[in-house]
Amino acid sequence: MDKLPLFVFGPLAFAATLLLIATGIRSAIVRFRSRPTPEQLKAAYDSYLRRLLDPQPDAVEKELGKLLPQRLLRLYEDRSAIQAAGFQLEKPGSKRWWPKHWQVYCFEPLDLESLNESPYEEELGPGFCFATTGSGSWYWIAASDQRAKDSPVLFLDYDGGRSHGETVADTLDEFLNLPRAPLK
Repeated sequence: MDKLPLFVFGPLAFAATLLLIATGIRSAIVRFRSRPTPEQLKAAYDSYLRRLLDPQPDAVEKELGKLLPQRLLRLYEDRSAIQAAGFQLEKPGSKRWWPKHWQVYCFEPLDLESLNESPYEEELGPGFCFATTGSGSWYWIAASDQRAKDSPVLFLDYDGGRSHGETVADTLDEFLNLPRAPLK
């Protein structure tokens, strides 16, 4: 009688273990097969670069129903500045023990595809996420009824941090001129 549970549950435990092993092997194979090839990576980068260097501010403004700041439009006219990637900004004069670093993975293309793929914050209103950290967070600038010269840059943190909605810089010009260092 005391061996009955072993005879009943033993084969079930063995089958469950085999199932877990098979599932693990299958997911490893899927991960290995689903990695993009070098040709696919190059095609994706070429597409991104083509979109980045061909900004579509009129289409974005039409979709937003508002005007983007003049400083943002000038940023996208500067081909070398907009292609900068993989750096972090540090706000000088920080009173913290550890200074706050703002990582920038890359700038987003100024087009409808980027507008539609970026998050929308109802309480912030219309705006554009012009740069990303590459890990679920963006740098956002407001659009307005009249074309503003510049606008504050806010950090939209969807990566679980406590910086969501924090003002990174009072203007885009200040943001772009913060000291830069390579990403660590």
